[in-house]
Amino acid sequence: MKHKHILLSFLLVTSASAQAEWFLRGTHNNWAAAQMNNAGTNTMELTNVVFPAAGSIKFDRYGDWSENYGVGGRSGSNIAVGQGTWNIKFFTDTKNWSISAAAASANYHLRGTFNGWAEGTLMTQVGTSDVYEICQNFVSGDASGGPRFKIDPNGGWGSDAVPTTDYTVAAGWVKITFNVTSKAISAQQNLSANCGAVTSSSTASVASSVTTSSAVTSSRVPSSVAASSSSIAGAPFHLRGTHNGWVEGDLFATPAGTNQLEICRNFSVGDANGGPRFKVDPNGAWGDAFPAADQPASGWTRIVINTSTRSLVSTTTNLAANCAVASSSSISSSTASSALSSNAASSVASADDFRARTMYFVFVDRFANGSTGNDNGSNATATSTVKSSGAQSEWKKYWGGDIAGLISKLDYLQALGVSAIWVTPLVDNINIGNEGGYHGYWARDFYSVDEHLGDWALVDELNVQMEARGMKLVLDIALNHSNQDDQYEFGALYKEGAFLTDFAIGKGSWYHANGAISDCGDTNPATTCNGEWDDPRSFRNKSLFNLTDFNHGTSGNSIADQYLIDAALKWMDHGVDAFRIDAIKHIEPSFINRFSAAVRAKKADAYIFGEWYSAGAGDALSMSFLNERRGSELLDFKLRDAIENAIAGNITMTSLSSHINSRAGAMNNFEDQQAIFLDNHDATRTSVYLQTTGNTNRGAGKGMSKSFADARQNLGMALVMTLPGVPTIYYGTEQNSTWFTANGDGQVGHDPFNREQQPSFSQTTPAFSLISALANLRKNSPAIQRGSYAERWSTADVLVFQRQEGNDCSVIAVNRGAATTITVPNLCLINAAYTSVVGTDVVNVTGGSGTFNLSQNEVVVLH
Repeated sequence: MKHKHILLSFLLVTSASAQAEWFLRGTHNNWAAAQMNNAGTNTMELTNVVFPAAGSIKFDRYGDWSENYGVGGRSGSNIAVGQGTWNIKFFTDTKNWSISAAAASANYHLRGTFNGWAEGTLMTQVGTSDVYEICQNFVSGDASGGPRFKIDPNGGWGSDAVPTTDYTVAAGWVKITFNVTSKAISAQQNLSANCGAVTSSSTASVASSVTTSSAVTSSRVPSSVAASSSSIAGAPFHLRGTHNGWVEGDLFATPAGTNQLEICRNFSVGDANGGPRFKVDPNGAWGDAFPAADQPASGWTRIVINTSTRSLVSTTTNLAANCAVASSSSISSSTASSALSSNAASSVASADDFRARTMYFVFVDRFANGSTGNDNGSNATATSTVKSSGAQSEWKKYWGGDIAGLISKLDYLQALGVSAIWVTPLVDNINIGNEGGYHGYWARDFYSVDEHLGDWALVDELNVQMEARGMKLVLDIALNHSNQDDQYEFGALYKEGAFLTDFAIGKGSWYHANGAISDCGDTNPATTCNGEWDDPRSFRNKSLFNLTDFNHGTSGNSIADQYLIDAALKWMDHGVDAFRIDAIKHIEPSFINRFSAAVRAKKADAYIFGEWYSAGAGDALSMSFLNERRGSELLDFKLRDAIENAIAGNITMTSLSSHINSRAGAMNNFEDQQAIFLDNHDATRTSVYLQTTGNTNRGAGKGMSKSFADARQNLGMALVMTLPGVPTIYYGTEQNSTWFTANGDGQVGHDPFNREQQPSFSQTTPAFSLISALANLRKNSPAIQRGSYAERWSTADVLVFQRQEGNDCSVIAVNRGAATTITVPNLCLINAAYTSVVGTDVVNVTGGSGTFNLSQNEVVVLH
């Protein structure tokens, strides 16, 4: 999503205008015309625009007011801008804009009675955040009053010094924190020397935008100012824990999103009752502290809370000093990754750690129809009027799902526990033929939104709505190919509607022209050379099912590479946070380095993962690619297969555990960065495989009853949600969706019959409840996010394992067989009675052992 951006979106009937000249006018420059700079495709920008006070702006096309844009479109009202320094962008194609805080490049001088109000005492930036801090000893006041200070950006006592009235503090050591975006100031007072542990409670927070006419003389902060502080949502939230002897006064002050605050503290020791840990205490006095049980912490820890629901959003432990982040996902080459120890790589938490998220894969055309007006697009013959009631050919057409429909179901996904949404490609697909690119993988214009799905304004609205819910947008992008080279548009490629090339014109420059994989290099369709699927020279330089194959550079970007990179960056300007790379196996590996580097130059913590069919522990080619650390993780197909085979009864649970154990070694301890899943759009759904007796792409089905198969599938999803990796849910899995029609290859429930309409939006199915509960556990448990995996019990039918990170521990037991009672030793849980996170089972743990009473097809999760 767009970070720290105010994004206002609207629809215009006007056409996009040229990008030659655009001007910014506003109160900051007395409405003079300041020419904006070209910042990329359809993007104009001015950086470091200073607003000494809150004001407003408009965008002027020619500098003469004849064509100007504001709120509501052309000749609209003024756009409000707050006090501060801003980077301002205008998108000339959609007439949207973004206003984001300029990078904090200023020096922030602390000036006060302690140094005679001189400049030169500089605050220190906390990591790469917008927060600066300093520890200072205030010995006394001066002739005008007691100890007090102001913060002066860049020195010189300009009009930007804050707060307006001197900030008065008690004599002694004070730790001062300043958010350069919100201008919020907090001061922890009465600290021990050099700002050690808090010795008494005295913390206040003030927003510099609040002014008061009364002098600050008798109190640290006037109550009128404290009550209106923008950094405390309704009440002060105290962090109390082993780091400060459990006293009140350590306040959350840094905004972290809608109704969210965060704090960074170093938890170095525990106390007589246990290891490092904390609680959050609204208003102090221990009246309504949360969570119910002490929350484990370890080392430098970032804690995020929701002030509206009064709940813990996330806890990220073992960060670098002051919660600076060293993200393993930012390593894009094998030489860079070698600098990291293999043991440390997996345990380092990234700034936007997808291991704490639950990802939902939406097949946009089949999810929800929010606007029937775009159903037909520009080629009505490629839209079905009968949908699922038609023959297979009707399943290869558009059915009406769109971005507006997805927006309408965000609350449903939030209730499911989803915090990242992976969407099928939204780029413009082919407009010719009687079957459509409903799936998104037959692109013609990577710079435009497919008209069946919506437009840029809806993409922007999706971004705003997802950001408000704390969700991340993951875009599927096909960097390997455009559309077919032998039918329909014959590889035609466009940029914002302008034709660039096609297969006939672009051979040798834009595209490869080496035939299709397994064609043996001849034109006889009767001859096949299946060995080419395992030959890198063939599978990277020949076309995949006659999809026009991009010619990627090996030592630098080709013309196609630059086209694709710039397109991805444009999508990021409209809110995309992460990418899933389609058919990554078939792409020149060095291009993945360059692509991921370009993406992370724009967003350092962007999560990138790719589809390598059959990837995982035991597949040498995919593991070789993964361990070169080229900037992309992979979807773990081998783990998927092992989980499905275990719940289907094809292998034992002991064999499943052996495969799980093999992942760390095969992946150089990056196993928890890989996307893990059970269902996807390229295979028969597990629920279909378990129920049918017909042929599937995995052989004959298992013939289970629906209720039994649903229970087994839920066991599989419990494993996906709790094993090391980034859990991914295919749309409909939470409803145990099925479709039992065989395709043209005689495979039941396979492509396209694994792309059925979302069957229901019920929030009461057992699968929905299980996923929701485990998504909440993953969000809050470092052990589930990135902890170790250790088997504690396994038989043919039962697997018990634990995940542990520091003092945080989860134990998971699954039983596919007959009811059984087992006593499991060597658990990482402390002595207590634990109620399962899913279901109602209670397990008593004594001396590291717990007795589990497991029904058939039951999962028990303790935390």
